[in-house]
Amino acid sequence: MGYEKYSPKDQETYLQYYSNLPDVTITALEEGSSIQDIKVPSQRVYKGRKPVIESSLADTPCAELGVNRLLETLNSTLGTKYDLTPSLSSLLEAYISDKYDFGTAYGHLRSIWFDCDLSEVQKSLYNEATDLKIRDNVVVDGQITEDGQNMAPRRVWDLFSNRVVPWLVALHIPWGISHAWMEEGLRENVVTPINGRQWPVPIPKDASLDSIRIEMLNLGAEYAWLDVLCLRQKGGLDEDLRAEEWKLDVPTIGNAYAAGKVVCYFSGLGRPLKQGCDDSLEEGHFDSNRSWFKRTWTLQETSDDWMIGGDTGDKIVNGEVRERFKSQLSSVEKVTAGEYAYLFDSLSLVRDRAAENEVDRVAALAYFLPCYTIPAAHDGTRPSTSVTGSPPGEPTSVHMPAYSEKESPDDAWTALVKAIAHRSEMLFLYHEPGPEPHAWRPSWDQAMNWKECVPAGTSRTPVEHNVETDTYSYDGLRIDSVHIDGLVTPTAIPRKGHLIVRWLGEEHQYEISANHQQVIPDGIYSLLIGGCTRAYRVSCVVGKLSDQTFTKISVIEVDSAIEKSGVAIKSRIVL
Repeated sequence: MGYEKYSPKDQETYLQYYSNLPDVTITALEEGSSIQDIKVPSQRVYKGRKPVIESSLADTPCAELGVNRLLETLNSTLGTKYDLTPSLSSLLEAYISDKYDFGTAYGHLRSIWFDCDLSEVQKSLYNEATDLKIRDNVVVDGQITEDGQNMAPRRVWDLFSNRVVPWLVALHIPWGISHAWMEEGLRENVVTPINGRQWPVPIPKDASLDSIRIEMLNLGAEYAWLDVLCLRQKGGLDEDLRAEEWKLDVPTIGNAYAAGKVVCYFSGLGRPLKQGCDDSLEEGHFDSNRSWFKRTWTLQETSDDWMIGGDTGDKIVNGEVRERFKSQLSSVEKVTAGEYAYLFDSLSLVRDRAAENEVDRVAALAYFLPCYTIPAAHDGTRPSTSVTGSPPGEPTSVHMPAYSEKESPDDAWTALVKAIAHRSEMLFLYHEPGPEPHAWRPSWDQAMNWKECVPAGTSRTPVEHNVETDTYSYDGLRIDSVHIDGLVTPTAIPRKGHLIVRWLGEEHQYEISANHQQVIPDGIYSLLIGGCTRAYRVSCVVGKLSDQTFTKISVIEVDSAIEKSGVAIKSRIVL
């Protein structure tokens, strides 16, 4: 359920109607305050001919207007002259009986107002049950299917009506609003009709949603995605729904930022950009753990189509931000472009980031890592073009773990390893054995402490996962009864040693090297052969083989001639 319904033709239709509308002016000024009190110029006032309504009108109950005045207000707001049909009358009466306010009714109707048959308007309306069914069907046994990974956000903020509406109501690409949450003591929970008072909205104490709305309108947005408004937060009326929604919504947060423009607030949501995330911080706050540049979740919110939020016109601060953002964008693009050591680079991105929960690092990592079914991408094509989900009964490929804030990082990592495609990198590049029963790959703690990775060949043969037995196997080249010596004592990297193997009654000796300090005792081992590295070297995994089960000890590099010597055999082993 992605972005395919959006069409520039829709936008052209709207602009044709909008050009005939009178000017609208809205402001976030509070009684007794001055326009100069608002430090961000673009947050002071919005003036234009788009059908933007004031908050006071949005808050007006439909029952107070009645059916006739409700239609009159819709017509005057949108520049139309529609008559009251039986179908439309029935719909407006339903809005009254459901205790909608005008903003909610307007937000649900505006996207179809110009291009549907009002005599059959109810056929064009959003169906909540259909939406829920589609989203429920993409989470299977704690895993997210391909359709689910590419899902458009559940809700968006309609800036014209100042209401949060379902994605299937808007059917327009939202702008992403990116920010780092401030310390709890610097935030307040706001109960607002913007999200139907479904949950308290945490925002900085010195910011306001009205000011953010005005700034986004001035920047040119119609719909936006803001986590505190569009992602169900703690403390709401339906708290039990939050855990269920988060299973899908949290791992796919990046989709809200993948296709539209992104507005970044680097000093806190809605706050003016300055040298300090809060008043207690001095210069250099961009390196603090609360900084936008140091938070885990902002990685998947990084886009090359971005702009500064809270811009006060300070060219010095703006310049610093742009340089830092350029550096982060480069790091993210390096990973998403699929360069060598992809997994290691992805781990490096989240390792240096702060998170409220350690499991959040794993969830953020899942957005970047490619899976066996489709390649991951962080660009405008990422959200799927399907709006129907998978046909009933059709099997879907499962490849992304659902999110649970109560899950341990190790359990979340184990679930992610089952899904990702770059398992052979862990087998051939990580130099230590992991904890049993998965010695072939690092634990989460080991992965987070994997600080160095010398580029090396992995293997064209993937590490496969058997879902039924929950075991991993490798079906590639192997050499048994290999004698290794010279790698017992840590020395300068690369450490040098020797490998001896018997073939057709003769001993063959090869020089080996290790780009790490992991001890490999002198002795007899089995060797898994990987891909070529540089200078005609091949990467190998050293381990012990017992009953076709391989236990990893470390990794080395060997002259690639060993791969072609004939001594290697191809067979499947359990890791």
